[in-house]
Amino acid sequence: MKMTDTNILTLKNISKSFFDVTVLEDINLDIRCGEVLCLIGENGAGKSTLCKIIAGIYSRDTGEMLYQGQPYSPTTVKEAQEAGIGFIHQELMLVPKLTVMENIFLGAEKTLSFGRMNWSEMREKTQHIIDELELDIKPDDLIADLSIAQQQMVEIAKAVFSEYKIIIFDEPTSSISRKNTEVLFKIIHQLKTKNVAMIYISHRLEEFKYIADRVTVLRDGRITGTMRYEETSPEDIVRLMVGRKVDFSRYRRDTVFTQEKLRVENIQSKHISPISFQVNKGEILGFAGLVGAGRTEVLRAVYGADEATGKIYIDQKEISIHSPEDAVKHKIGFITEDRKSQGLVLGMSIRENITLPILKRFWNGWQLDKKKEREVVEANRSKLHIVSKDQEQQTKTLSGGNQQKVILARWLESGVDILFFDEPTRGIDIGAKSEIYDLMRQFTENGGTIVMVSSDLPELITISDRVIVMRNGEKVKEIANRDDITEENLMHAMIGI
Repeated sequence: MKMTDTNILTLKNISKSFFDVTVLEDINLDIRCGEVLCLIGENGAGKSTLCKIIAGIYSRDTGEMLYQGQPYSPTTVKEAQEAGIGFIHQELMLVPKLTVMENIFLGAEKTLSFGRMNWSEMREKTQHIIDELELDIKPDDLIADLSIAQQQMVEIAKAVFSEYKIIIFDEPTSSISRKNTEVLFKIIHQLKTKNVAMIYISHRLEEFKYIADRVTVLRDGRITGTMRYEETSPEDIVRLMVGRKVDFSRYRRDTVFTQEKLRVENIQSKHISPISFQVNKGEILGFAGLVGAGRTEVLRAVYGADEATGKIYIDQKEISIHSPEDAVKHKIGFITEDRKSQGLVLGMSIRENITLPILKRFWNGWQLDKKKEREVVEANRSKLHIVSKDQEQQTKTLSGGNQQKVILARWLESGVDILFFDEPTRGIDIGAKSEIYDLMRQFTENGGTIVMVSSDLPELITISDRVIVMRNGEKVKEIANRDDITEENLMHAMIGI
């Protein structure tokens, strides 16, 4: 019998509901030793919920699990970890005020006699892991001082160090560079030789050809298919995911834009060299570059989030922006890459998140007009197709795509003319991507302007009218001809070929 035919974990008729909404229904699945099972589906399909049940974060409502042939019902994350199951979260689970070394060994510290910490052994092992993963960090670096991409790699390093029998990867490449992705895939192949079973959640179908043994597709909480990757195709997978054909070619357009909306001259901060660009009314300008190239820093400098010098013009009139508050006054919105910590108040409802910056609109002189507020929110919930039980549902319980729509609804209601969009569809499935692209197009067709940062090259090609390429904090190329916006041209400029 081949190792990849040996089941280490078996799920039988697993079901789960939240707020009377069924999230998983009758899930039957085998996880095999030495195999990468890629799990894919639209946001809200139940992928993360299923994995959280395996990892002891959620309890199942019905069904059973067998781990190494024995009944398995973890009630805590620690219990699952002690059994040999690790979970690399899309939402980082690190302690910001601790070092890289302290995070990697948290809960598994090496000690000497009388309980003293064996710092030298932990530092040496941490350095070995850093070298193996080819990371540009040090054991004593504070997590808070690292970029999101570096933090994600520390999360991965932690799981590799722990020597789990099963590792669950939840969108591990959504915020890391191509180089780090290649290193991760190399580590995954090494783990396969050690007979480690892996569940890999991703929306990036192009990654599957490098690592997938089997693919399981979820739709609306049910498995619609499990097949060997070599026996399927991306088209088949998408069809099982969404139940329809998804065609992004319709987003390409040949419109000529002539009315300048925003012009930036020699904007400079401690992160970026002087850069100038302009974007027209109705246009989508994309920014490409590797992680750390300075793309987000350009947006932050213009938005007033970082201290910067330079000139900014809106409708050919010079303006002053020294803070995000100034930017909002000039009708500029910013949808950040990290929607969970910087874009939303997760403990608040959909209604509260959408109307938070416009509450004065509902003030009738002595109290809030709740009826009017609810009508505005309901109109957005309908228009943006925000899938939820009702508008009082907490945003932390929504899928990534629906959370992104809540933030977008907030800015649309606030009446912005210019939207800065950092990683618009990071961690969002193909079906939700299509809806986000539709909303972006509607915004520009109604006279809005978008400046977008994306690490997803197909996304830049699909939705951008022009693309500026950044490298090492500098603007290195601008591609204005849509036919020249190709993966090859973008990548050549990004890496300096």
